[in-house]
Amino acid sequence: MWLPATLLIGFLFSGGNEDKAAVKDLQVSVQGRRIEISFQLENGLTDKLFERIQTGLPSGFTFDFVLFRDRKRWFDNKLESTSLQVVAMYNAVTREYLVNFKQDGRLIDSRIAHDRQELDRIMTRFEGLSVFTVGDLNPARRLLIRARADLGSKTLLGFIPTKVSTDWVRSRKFRPPAAE
Repeated sequence: MWLPATLLIGFLFSGGNEDKAAVKDLQVSVQGRRIEISFQLENGLTDKLFERIQTGLPSGFTFDFVLFRDRKRWFDNKLESTSLQVVAMYNAVTREYLVNFKQDGRLIDSRIAHDRQELDRIMTRFEGLSVFTVGDLNPARRLLIRARADLGSKTLLGFIPTKVSTDWVRSRKFRPPAAE
C-alpha cells in the first residue's frame, strides 16, 4: 500500500531528470586577494525560459555562492556568501537581448546578445567572476566554494509552490594567499 504512494510522491518531486539543469566545471583561482571562479550552467536556458524572455518579461537565474572553511563536522564553517542574478530582457524593436548581471543587488555588467546561441552562452558560461575578497584568513586553512543556481519556481499539483534549484556543487579545496 505504501509503495505506490511513495513512488508517486517521488515521481512528482523529481520531475523530468533527463534534461535537469546543473552547475558544472566549477573552477577556483586566487588572483591576489580576490577569489575568482569559472563555471557553466548546463541545460539552463530551456525553451520555456526562452519563450518567456521573447515575450519581453525580464527573466533569468540567481546563482548562490558560499565560501567555507574545510572542516568536517563543524557547524560554523561558513565564512561568506554572495549571489549573482542574471536577467535577460528582449527588445522587440531592435531584436536584441539585454542581459544584466547583479552581484548582491549591485549592477556589475550588462551585455547585448543578438540570437539564442549567444544569449545561452552569455547567461550560462562564466570566466573569471570575482566573488570573494580574502581578508585576514590563515593561509594554513583550506577553503572551498559551494555553488548552485535558482531557476525559478513552479507549482506542484497545481497549488503547492516549490522552488526549482540545481544541486549544490563543490569546488576543489584551495588555500588563501599569505598576508604580505
